[in-house]
Amino acid sequence: MAVTSYELVTVTGDFVTADLLVWRRYKTPAYGIVEKLLDANPHLARLHKQSPFLPVGTQVRIPIDSDILRGRPQPQQIRNVTPII
Repeated sequence: MAVTSYELVTVTGDFVTADLLVWRRYKTPAYGIVEKLLDANPHLARLHKQSPFLPVGTQVRIPIDSDILRGRPQPQQIRNVTPII
């Protein structure tokens, strides 16, 4: 996964979250992109203390990964699973 650029978007509606912005951009699961988005937008941490929803007018830099856009395989998300004994 390699971020090649960023796209600047402005939140224009209510009930928009960081992961929704990523979904709207990629239209596919994009593992690790939400974390990269939060790293590129430190002001969102302060906003998320009040609500998970981004206020209208907030500008957000969305990381662009050309591999995801081209449909190349991504590493699968690993989940910690406790075995049932």
